[in-house]
Amino acid sequence: MYLCKKFELKKKTPDSIVWDEEQREYIARLLPYASKASGPIIKVPNVDAFKQKGVKKVSKQLQTELEELKGKIQDFVKTASNTQKVYAAKFKFEPLVGETYFLYKGEKEDYLSLIAPDQWKKKFLGAYRLSSEYKWENVEW
Repeated sequence: MYLCKKFELKKKTPDSIVWDEEQREYIARLLPYASKASGPIIKVPNVDAFKQKGVKKVSKQLQTELEELKGKIQDFVKTASNTQKVYAAKFKFEPLVGETYFLYKGEKEDYLSLIAPDQWKKKFLGAYRLSSEYKWENVEW
């Protein structure tokens, strides 16, 4: 004779039931998902489409910002080059802010002058205006 021990299983509550400690009762409405087949359909959002859209928008914005920065850097380099070129030139007067001066090629070094290129026959390198920040800006002449 075999001895069999019967195990009584406690009635297990279905997953659709949540125990509320405060009210001391089972409440299905606390579940973050539908607990019955007749409940609302759970739609999983298309996260990949969201990511692609976000990446596309951010990439476009960053590309635009990069182009703007490239332009600013080019302007900065040009201004720095002009400023360095003029300050390296020889001149025996104190330039006034907002005035235009003319840079010429000298035998030993370049020099800055008040004389316009149409008034004499020296090798003209460019016209420059001194800004209020003491930077030299190239002026079309």
